[in-house]
Amino acid sequence: SNNNNHNNNNNQSSTRFASTKNHSTPGMNSLSPYLNFDPRVLNPRGSQFILPEGQKEKRGRLELMFFTIGGSVIAGSMIGSVSGLYRGMTETRDLIGSVRTSSIINYVARQGATTSSAMGSIALIYSLIGTGVSWIRGVDDELNTVASGGLTGLLYRSTAGLKSALRGSLYGVAASSVYVMLTSKERLQTYM
Repeated sequence: SNNNNHNNNNNQSSTRFASTKNHSTPGMNSLSPYLNFDPRVLNPRGSQFILPEGQKEKRGRLELMFFTIGGSVIAGSMIGSVSGLYRGMTETRDLIGSVRTSSIINYVARQGATTSSAMGSIALIYSLIGTGVSWIRGVDDELNTVASGGLTGLLYRSTAGLKSALRGSLYGVAASSVYVMLTSKERLQTYM
């Protein structure tokens, strides 16, 4: 009788999922019947990610902050490493063998870490200021992006003096304005 109960439970379970379209992957059928279904069942809106009812599709600044910082650190590491490789190759021409190789590796590691740290710090400052500005204004728009860029440049270069801080702010406003013009063309046209 225990065996009959077990068979009845399997039959009920298979009829429960019979209306769900199966998407089989070779070799995966034996893992679990719960992994073998159409994902649109869970997400009828067809969105890329599952959101609670009533939540907007766009990710907020706080969520994007982690991507921005991580991407900046990785990009900084790559840019710095290439720059260090070039610098190491040009400045160690008179060296030979393992001494040259070791010197080039030192240039790559030092420049990669320095650039990575600088870009990560700038991204962290930008993200925190952007999140704060959005929270204070209660709106997440292009003005927040440009203001965050300017304030980031100002704060990042503030230890080098007033002139350097203002120049950093100008660079921040310019870079964030270019970013806004490239990513928000349609929205900017509504203001004109």
